[in-house]
Amino acid sequence: MADVNIQQTPSSGESRSGGSGAVWAVVVVILLLVIGWFIFNGGFSTRRTTNVNVNVPGQTGGTSGGGTSGGATKTP
Repeated sequence: MADVNIQQTPSSGESRSGGSGAVWAVVVVILLLVIGWFIFNGGFSTRRTTNVNVNVPGQTGGTSGGGTSGGATKTP
């Protein structure tokens, strides 16, 4: 019997490191954009306050109960 020794080398278009290099480049660019956004726009350090002023008129006079769900009582 004869010994067969087969060796294959990838051609220039089949390099495995080229594809992962492009993925790493995209990841680094996205990371830099996120870090830049936090530095220049303030990120978490920006304090925003929202004032919500809800004025609900109280119930004036009338009888308690009566099956109404709340609010001001209408008098004739």
